[in-house]
Amino acid sequence: AAFFSSRRLVAPIRDLAEGTRAVAEGDYNKRLPPAAHDELGFLVRSFNDMTRKIAQASKEAQRSRQQVEEHRAYLEAVLGNLSSGVLTLDPEGVLRTANAAASQILGLDLQRQQGRPLDEISTEHAHMKRFADAVATHLASGVREWSEQVILFSNGGRQVLICRGTSLREDDSGRGDHVIVFDDVTALVQAQRDAAWG
Repeated sequence: AAFFSSRRLVAPIRDLAEGTRAVAEGDYNKRLPPAAHDELGFLVRSFNDMTRKIAQASKEAQRSRQQVEEHRAYLEAVLGNLSSGVLTLDPEGVLRTANAAASQILGLDLQRQQGRPLDEISTEHAHMKRFADAVATHLASGVREWSEQVILFSNGGRQVLICRGTSLREDDSGRGDHVIVFDDVTALVQAQRDAAWG
């Protein structure tokens, strides 16, 4: 009787230990066999309920990660095929992302410049100074949306950009990330001048 009682008491505890090891290894589908309606049985039922909830939360998190990845891939595809340059800056003016068109328009590989402040980039690449100054002025003003024509001078000659900016979400300090979209309208401006003089 003593051996039977001890086995009966130890079995649920052994199952709990095995179940805990399984959960620690990432197996959230582990279920323990039902136990008696006593304190150990309550522990077993609580364990099964906990693992069921963890498994459900894990599936939800995985589904959310997958959705985020799909949205990110979609956004990258859209940005990659835009003819407009697109930059995102953090509240401190640090370059977060830039699409291929932005690099092409500004004549600089902006992928390599990510994580650096825009004003620091413009210090090393003088042809970007007017662009960086215009962006910095609007960011400092605190307006949510702005637009401006910026004229750049580089080895390739005079370049006219139409720039538009907007603030995104705000952080606790009341400041948020910024998106700057710009187009090179040099050819259009030249065509208008030629038409006016023709």
